[in-house]
Amino acid sequence: MENKILNGEVKEKRNELILRIFDTLDFQRIEIPEEYSKDTFFDFLKWKIGTNIAFRYDKQLNFIYSQKNKDLQERLLKNLEFDFRQEQFEILSNIYFEFGKK
Repeated sequence: MENKILNGEVKEKRNELILRIFDTLDFQRIEIPEEYSKDTFFDFLKWKIGTNIAFRYDKQLNFIYSQKNKDLQERLLKNLEFDFRQEQFEILSNIYFEFGKK
C-alpha cells in the first residue's frame, strides 16, 4: 500500500528525521564509489535514508498528526523519537557496512 502525505507537518517531520541521520554520518568512514561524484553520492545517500524513513514512519506520522488531541500527539511523537534512535542506528550501520572504507 502506498504511503500518502496528509499534511505539511508530516513532510516536515520526515525531512527532519532524514537530515538528522544525514548530519550524523561520519564521512571519514565512508568511501565514495568511483562511479559517483561527491554531490551525486550525497544525493543518493539522502534518497536511501529518505526511502527507509518514509517506509518506516510515514503511516505513523500520518496517524500522529491526524490526532486532534495535542497532548496525545506529543506523547506519540515521544514514542516515535525513542523508536527512531534504534532505527537511526540501523540505517547508519547499513550505510557504513555498504560504503565503509575497507
